[in-house]
Amino acid sequence: MSELLETTRDLIIERQEDLAREIVERHWKLRPALEQLYGEKGRTRCLEDARYHLRYLSEAVGAREPALFVHYVTWAKTMLLARNIPVEGLVANLEVMLDVLGKELPPSMQMPAVDYVKSAIGSLTLANDNSSFLDPGQPLADLAHQYLSALLRYDRHSASTLILGAVEKKVSIREIYCHVFEPCQYEIGRLWQSNIVSIAQEHYCTASTQLIMSQLYPYIFRSDRTTRGTIVAACVNGELQEIGARMLCDLLEMEGWNTIYLGANVPTAGIVDVLRDNHSNILAVSASMTFHIRAVREVIAAVRLASPATRILVGGYAFKIASSLWRDVGADYWTKDASDAISLIGGLDDKIAGAR
Repeated sequence: MSELLETTRDLIIERQEDLAREIVERHWKLRPALEQLYGEKGRTRCLEDARYHLRYLSEAVGAREPALFVHYVTWAKTMLLARNIPVEGLVANLEVMLDVLGKELPPSMQMPAVDYVKSAIGSLTLANDNSSFLDPGQPLADLAHQYLSALLRYDRHSASTLILGAVEKKVSIREIYCHVFEPCQYEIGRLWQSNIVSIAQEHYCTASTQLIMSQLYPYIFRSDRTTRGTIVAACVNGELQEIGARMLCDLLEMEGWNTIYLGANVPTAGIVDVLRDNHSNILAVSASMTFHIRAVREVIAAVRLASPATRILVGGYAFKIASSLWRDVGADYWTKDASDAISLIGGLDDKIAGAR
């Protein structure tokens, strides 16, 4: 069954362009008013959306996780409603996708793909949980709120002053990363989805947080520390959302680890080479977008061949959606956030030391 689903995924990816064009063509024939309302620019946008639908669907099928596609569709619903775009258009488009997949895919591949789309359509009748990631009951909630407010005013100086002031008052770097930076990054994404901030604001807030993190490096990298070992961390090929993995590496440095952070969009061969050349026993792989799950799987398979003893942990938003996804991609561990990863890796250190 798993081989059939992977073959189905590959075929959808291979035929993505033809399928997307067929979906848009049929959708616009069923709803002639779309041409008058949106014109050629609207058709181009619909084609782009169809590609995304197929891309997310293919990864969900390949990972055997309907929740991945359901989550994507409900996310799209919230995003569209926030922009006063009726959700009926999304439903109609997915229904056309059902028809196209039923006719264009081989009979053996139709059922899983069609079932995943039907599940997603059914989810659109349910209420979405779009609550804030800034929980007033969490530690440093006031600081997190003030910090995000400063960034949304494009006031990076005040945001930096807040963080550096907290450090001077003996608030730990780990608390700031876990209770300010991390929830604020999630909240910025939610605000963009809800059409409250622009994509430019989202980029500004992320870039500012990265800059402020660099201002904390004198508190993180100490010359007198004892090194516990080396950890390689990377975002897979195509993944551009790197700030979570960067936070993890900073916190691990404070715990005495030597970290080799490779950044965003790292080719599989490069990750394998760095692991081998630096004798690292632990690899942390991050993927936030669900359509990068295949790339995670490829990295893990390559590492298993080249360095079987390496312990592999995965993290990122994609793995929060489906609870068993980390096992399916072949990882040893999954961590839900930076704090969880620190605790897990601390335990791995003891196991690795005992095996030496």
